[in-house]
Amino acid sequence: MNKFNRPRINAITSNNTISLVSIAISCALCSNISLAAPSQSDYGGAGLMQMPSARMSPEGEFAFNINYVDPYIRGAVAVTPVPWFEGVIRYTSVENRLYSPYPGYSGDQSYKDKGFDAKFRLWQESYYLPEVAVGFRDIGGTGLFSSEYLAASKRWGKVDFTLGMGWGYLAHGSSISNPFCKLKEGACNRPAWTASDDDRGGKVGFGNFFRGEQVGLFAGLEYQTPIQGLSLKLEYDSNDYQNEGLSNQFTQSLPINVGAVYSWGDYVQFSLGYERGNTVMAGFTLRTNYQTVPNQIKLDAPPEPIKAQTVPNHTTTDYDELVEALADNAGLLAKQVVVTEKQADITGEQIKYRDRSEADQRIARVLSNRLPESVTEFNIIENAQNLPLYQTTIQRDKFLQVANNQLDPLQTLKYAETQALEDTHQANDKRSITEVKHKPWNVSLYPGLTQSLGSPETFYFYALSLHLAGEYQLTDKLKADGITSWTVADNYDKFNYKVDQTTGAIPRSRTYIREYLTDSDVGLSNLQLTWFDSYGKNLYAQYYGGYLEFMYGGIGGEWLYRPYNSAFAFGVDMNRVKQRDFNRGFGFRDYEVTTGHAALYWQTPWYNIHTELSAGQYLSGDRGFTVNLSREFDNGTIAGIFFTKTDVSAKDYGEGSFNKGFYIKIPFDMMLTRSSTKYAAFSWVPLTRDGGQKLIRKYSLYDLTKAKGRNSVGTHFE
Repeated sequence: MNKFNRPRINAITSNNTISLVSIAISCALCSNISLAAPSQSDYGGAGLMQMPSARMSPEGEFAFNINYVDPYIRGAVAVTPVPWFEGVIRYTSVENRLYSPYPGYSGDQSYKDKGFDAKFRLWQESYYLPEVAVGFRDIGGTGLFSSEYLAASKRWGKVDFTLGMGWGYLAHGSSISNPFCKLKEGACNRPAWTASDDDRGGKVGFGNFFRGEQVGLFAGLEYQTPIQGLSLKLEYDSNDYQNEGLSNQFTQSLPINVGAVYSWGDYVQFSLGYERGNTVMAGFTLRTNYQTVPNQIKLDAPPEPIKAQTVPNHTTTDYDELVEALADNAGLLAKQVVVTEKQADITGEQIKYRDRSEADQRIARVLSNRLPESVTEFNIIENAQNLPLYQTTIQRDKFLQVANNQLDPLQTLKYAETQALEDTHQANDKRSITEVKHKPWNVSLYPGLTQSLGSPETFYFYALSLHLAGEYQLTDKLKADGITSWTVADNYDKFNYKVDQTTGAIPRSRTYIREYLTDSDVGLSNLQLTWFDSYGKNLYAQYYGGYLEFMYGGIGGEWLYRPYNSAFAFGVDMNRVKQRDFNRGFGFRDYEVTTGHAALYWQTPWYNIHTELSAGQYLSGDRGFTVNLSREFDNGTIAGIFFTKTDVSAKDYGEGSFNKGFYIKIPFDMMLTRSSTKYAAFSWVPLTRDGGQKLIRKYSLYDLTKAKGRNSVGTHFE
């Protein structure tokens, strides 16, 4: 039995939390394609200026937009996950109003309003018919700018015309009666939502949709000038600005808005305009497209060239060198090599190439150059944390025909097949078994950023930290992990959410974040033992204990049933945890809770959309469910949203009404010149509250077994 010691080399990596702006800049700068998308409106999302249009940004569009028109400063993120839907998350700063009349609470911060927009395309433009969309602006929270609209857009040559009808904010100043008033009782009554409606914050105003005494008619056009990148906008504004939120009222000299948009390259746009007949508008947009932007050009070592002569059968194989070549050139960290007269089985973990077809051909080259010519079949048993997932069988002769260009010009030949795990050896096979022993420990250093947007105390909370992480593989199944964190800079001392724990409506499971991030600059974020196991081909488990995250420690377990190449999976986790001391040391506070969930996962056949529905008990003892929807784009980027509803009332939950958020995961090799299987992630949650909070577990069996699932970019299964 051969032994091979090879240290695991980890580069310094960034933390799993980076800012939206950093994501947009990184992706935009690595883009070299034309993104020919409609320009952004003042509110974010494809549109004219103040008025919307029926246009949709291209599938996969991601746009970060900043716009100023006195007294509003708007910052928005617009995403088009599927061709017929566009979503916008927006913050509006009302510069002439304070967040609250209490300086000790929010200081001199201007009033901030969160908004969520949704636009649905009803049908696409054709030769005779316009593109038609229905949209909802500012559908949650205080609804200062809430409106609904129907819009139609038609392009003739270089001019794109829009005509639409709006309700709510888009109908202020109109004298046209709402046609729905005659069809439905109460349709003329549109209650005004105000900042004082604290029991409504975060809710969707379904009851207000298409209601109100009037509707507004708006129209406009966008003209693509002969100057490359320059377009002009003209619109009729259906709002007279006499009924703004927060008792604002502005003079409108003319209901006509004019503007210009200049596209600098493929990913930057500048906007300048004149609105209300008396007010200057200026804006900036940074864009990219996760469906079409290619991954960064790679500087990986080229695949090994195929040797002209095959290896004779009597040749002794240097398995130590073979294992090293698999790791260096094919990204396969081999754990075991079993060779019989006709086949070779390589068990290991792919740590470099997300694209398994790229990994297959690199592995086949390494093995073909080193194994005797009698070995005609290569079986790759892929693992993750020593959990067996599936196997890929590569036919050596077919691969060599493809690699040596021996096929006719239009001929294709499939040389790799994936299948569920199975033992392909005969009982009397003569085997050569090589167990590979790797260095059991690994250390890495990386930065981290914890952030929160839109709080009353300050708009942007941040904590910049440095993490020292270490791991030790005690056995094949038992692993020790630890992370020590040093907070380099932060402003969480301003976070003054104070509710006495004896009088709070629900236990404070997350709103002690200020104490955890400011009590000590250095702390233990994680220290745990984890046992990974599998039962049969499709059932996986992990059992863990220790300091599981920076706020909680305890014990727990997770079980996942995931069949080979299946669109469905089912998992359960159960944990008994206790709240840690604020200094993130080894002590605990009094609060403890049992938390856990059952989860159903479904990789849908539409647009590579993944769904997760989980239900159970959360950290504050509340019970409910979480819905998580995400889209994986062709370059591997994942964009998703989630929301959680529990038995905590909106009033007891506080501002926001219920837990919700948005996240993006970007593969490192999209931005880097070296291939990688790792992801960088950004998550946005409007406010830190206690309801609907889950334990932050270090490992997820569903993520670990991703390569086994269907419809996952970069795997074998489509």
